[in-house]
Amino acid sequence: MKRFLSLILLSAACVLALTAVVTLSGCTAKGGNDPTGSITPPDPQPDAVGQRATYTSGNVDMALTLPDSWQWEAVQHKEENTEGIHFWKTGDKALDFQLLCWRDGFGLCGTDLTSEEVTLPNGQKVWQHTQESSDSLWLNIYFENVPGDYVCAPTGTFTQETWKACRDELLSILDTAQLGRGIMTEQQAIDAAKAQFNGEYDTAYGRYDVSGGSWTVYFSRGAMGQQSGRFAVAADGTVTAAANTGDETEK
Repeated sequence: MKRFLSLILLSAACVLALTAVVTLSGCTAKGGNDPTGSITPPDPQPDAVGQRATYTSGNVDMALTLPDSWQWEAVQHKEENTEGIHFWKTGDKALDFQLLCWRDGFGLCGTDLTSEEVTLPNGQKVWQHTQESSDSLWLNIYFENVPGDYVCAPTGTFTQETWKACRDELLSILDTAQLGRGIMTEQQAIDAAKAQFNGEYDTAYGRYDVSGGSWTVYFSRGAMGQQSGRFAVAADGTVTAAANTGDETEK
């Protein structure tokens, strides 16, 4: 939980609960116009049965396997600087979601927010965030330890009853998600930085910049998570030490 809270401090935007996050609007377009270029993803995993939904634009990359009763389209939202996959269940207007990469970072604030760490069957860990009012439920699913800020959320008003009815189905879809295919993983970036770091630390974690295509790895120590080292890890594995500002701590 400490690591996740550090993500909140690093995020560029504060998303207010029960407001515009769940109602995303903007232009709809296929990926490929990103100035950072395109990566070459490996062949998709053939394990899941269904139709393959994919989106790749520069270093933003994702793929989902959807049941035949679902449809999808690629979307880009310039206002929030997000992009990804919009998918919905045919004939059920309530089950309408987007899996988006937040290029400027993703953050949370608000009272009465409930956060629960969930491990999907494939081992991927996500954070399930909910906030309930008298007549609606605000919800998002945040993916941990992946190259970028990837978040799944409904596009319209949700209720607790709707969520209980569709939770297993949605999580089974998210279990097929592949994010950042062909990109260095966080653990690989941490391992590369460790080889260059000879200081003391208790925790190491990374943040991925989808615009620049590089990881920043942080080493911290102590109960307050005082930063003890910071390194930039490029896509080719080159490690560069960054100045320790000493002002980034885990709460």
